[in-house]
Amino acid sequence: MTPLKAALGIVLIICLTIVIFTFITRGRLCELSIKGEHQEVAAKLACITG
Repeated sequence: MTPLKAALGIVLIICLTIVIFTFITRGRLCELSIKGEHQEVAAKLACITG
């Protein structure tokens, strides 16, 4: 397996994990933030409480 295919596989697994987690918690998820050493990924949804 080439390094490019391995990197694409890792990115695909990470994306699928985030999508599955979002579907599991979508009723109570308003903000998702993942912080690394040099980067931060944040997703914010419009939530209506009540």
